[in-house]
Amino acid sequence: MKKHTLKSLTQEHPIIKIESPMTQEILHHIAKSSADTEILEEDIGYLFFKYRGTKMVLLSDEEHNRMRIISPITAYSPLAPKIKDSLMNSNFHLALDARYAVSENVLYAAFIHPLSTLTTEDFKSALKQVYNLADSFGMTYSSGQLEFTTKK
Repeated sequence: MKKHTLKSLTQEHPIIKIESPMTQEILHHIAKSSADTEILEEDIGYLFFKYRGTKMVLLSDEEHNRMRIISPITAYSPLAPKIKDSLMNSNFHLALDARYAVSENVLYAAFIHPLSTLTTEDFKSALKQVYNLADSFGMTYSSGQLEFTTKK
């Protein structure tokens, strides 16, 4: 019979850190705990705040297991076709999990994800990505963390 030690068991079967399912309450707590965040308005499933000075809204729905962070950027219809093309190019090459999106003629930086499987690190990364997309509009159109490109 093989003798096991704690070390030998963890080497054979690494310990996997499992987080509890994400909830609206946890999301709000994480956002409010950030030194980069100023809360402007809060309700169940809704948090209006500034992250590094950029206005954002966190919307979450536990019943439908969805969450999103959005940051309004500008009116969409007046944008030149070249800028609209840059947005689509960015969504493919320069944005990671956050994307440019349009609703009711407003251009947004947006991150959308299932709520329960979102990790704390995913959420913190999402805040940075949405901020970077909003902030880099008209310049690099990048989420700022990694770029996929066809250039060699």
